[in-house]
Formats: sequence, structure tokens, C-alpha cells
Amino acid sequence: MLNWFKRRGKKEDSYQSNEDWINGLESPPDDNAIRALRKVLIRGLKPALSKYVDRELDQFVEDVAQDSLLKILDNIHTFRGESKFTTWAMKIAVREGLTELRRKRYDDISLDDLKHEDDDSEIRSMSVADNQPAPDRTTHESQLMEKMMTIINQELTEKQKIAIKAIVISGIPPSVVAEQLGTNRNALYKVVHDARLKLKHRFELEGIDPDEMLNKL
Repeated sequence: MLNWFKRRGKKEDSYQSNEDWINGLESPPDDNAIRALRKVLIRGLKPALSKYVDRELDQFVEDVAQDSLLKILDNIHTFRGESKFTTWAMKIAVREGLTELRRKRYDDISLDDLKHEDDDSEIRSMSVADNQPAPDRTTHESQLMEKMMTIINQELTEKQKIAIKAIVISGIPPSVVAEQLGTNRNALYKVVHDARLKLKHRFELEGIDPDEMLNKL
């Protein structure tokens, strides 16, 4: 108990070593340690995220730092001491910031719109592997992709088609897709997994190399 009171009395600038940080942030965390780590995160997040944020960078960084602090405190038991604690914490914070930026990018996108969009050009573009493919290869690839589009429309449920198109073709983050579909990430991954199994079975029946096609998805 005496050690706990001593720990809570440390100044913000006294957290230097990994041991200092762990002792200060383990439950119950020292308020000074939290304030000190928050300053470290804000100082590192500004240059790390500045090229991705057009306006209100300070507020965005403040919000990310706050969310990151909670995640760091929840996961502090996973720190193995293989790097400086602040380096480990900063990686978590930057990852949190980039995830939030991806989410904001798709805030105004409705998955309902994907049902009506023509995805032919998007899927065809996935077939071009070389900078200058030979004409015969281009024709072959185009035919395969046309076949893939037909199979997707015939074999998959509406939910599977939306998931495949949103995540694989349009690149929308799974967390955003899961939220809009009213499900969670694990359930969404099962939807995508089941869709790929259906496609693989149909490709095999059609005499198409399933590995070649599924590698495009």
C-alpha cells in the first residue's frame, strides 16, 4: 500500500523507463502517468497524422490520444518490454488514428448504393496484373472476369454480394461494413468466407482454376 501511494506521487516528467511507465499505468493508474503519456501521444500523433488530416488536426489528435489511452490501459498487460514503452504505445495510437481516418472516409457511404452501382469496370480492372499485358492475355483475363461477375450474381446471396463488393472490390473497412449491415466483424468474416467457398465450388464445376480466381478477391 505504501508503494502505491509513493507511485501516485511521481511527477509527470519522472516517467522515463519501461518500469516507470508500467508501474504508473497499471491499475489503479497514476493520474500523472496518464497525463504524461497523453502528452507523449499528442506530440507524436501530430506529425504522424498531419499529412492525412486537412483541418482541425489538433482536435482530431486530442480525440485519438484519448481513445488510444483507454486502449493502452486495457492492453498494458500485453507489453513484453521488447521496445521502449512509449514506442509501443505510439504504435497503438497511430494505428487507432489511421483506423478512425478510414472510418471517417466512409461515413457518408451507404452500402445500399452498392446494390445499384455498376461494378463491371472495378472488377475488370482487377484482372490487369502487368503494366503492358499481351492482347491475348487481356482477352483471356477479360473473359474470366466476365465469368466471375456472372457467377457472383448467380451464386451469392444479397448480403454476400454486398460484403464481397464492399470489402474486396471497394476497399471499405470491415468495421464500417459490419456496422452498416448491423452485425459484427466475426459474423461478417463468416459471410465473406462462405461466399468464397460458394465461388470456389462453382469455379471448379465450370473448369476454372479456383485459386487463380479467388486470388483476385
